[in-house]
Amino acid sequence: MKGQSQPQPGKGATPTRDSSVRGVPWSTLHPTQGAIGYVQVEVKKSSYRGLDSEKRRSFAEEQSITVVLRPSGIRHVIDHHHWARAWFDMGFPEAPTRIREDFSALTDKQFVETMLERGWFHAFDEHGKQFNIADLPRSIASMPDDVFQSVAAFIRIAGVFENPGEFNAKFAWADFFRQRVATRPATVDGFAVMLADAFAASRLPEAKALPGYISSGA
Repeated sequence: MKGQSQPQPGKGATPTRDSSVRGVPWSTLHPTQGAIGYVQVEVKKSSYRGLDSEKRRSFAEEQSITVVLRPSGIRHVIDHHHWARAWFDMGFPEAPTRIREDFSALTDKQFVETMLERGWFHAFDEHGKQFNIADLPRSIASMPDDVFQSVAAFIRIAGVFENPGEFNAKFAWADFFRQRVATRPATVDGFAVMLADAFAASRLPEAKALPGYISSGA
């Protein structure tokens, strides 16, 4: 992906940011990753429901869905896919979004090149297999479950790794666990066993080469 070139100066408008939060139709949002972790989504639903009613609006604005504008007018989600799915499932009438970059003046080719250069497409399915970006899910509702993304997210919470800068290390860790942790039944007990196995795998020597690895000091 890194071999792609960025749009040349003078070709299209300079991207701009808009920090204001706007409610938009869910149908205008397109994911930039091929799957999400449903356990993460359920946890986010629970945490949101636990907020006082007067705090929910400000929280939704703080955690608003980060998007970039495409020449066609589509909003591509580049952050908070899991909050997007949680709020969609909870029946939010509109998606609370914040524009990170406005690429609407670029050509489609320039848009794709820029997105690839910035690492904002993650075209991998729920099994970790790469596919063409043209086949990314067309809606938040159609994103499939990758349980290993949830596993990796909880392992990060446990302090095993962190995200270096804007890089989302969870994908690399999810693939690491995918090769070393057996899939268990989709139950609380099954997920708990997967977490235990993943934590053990995170202390293997080869895990130290993964992005964001935090030394245990041992």
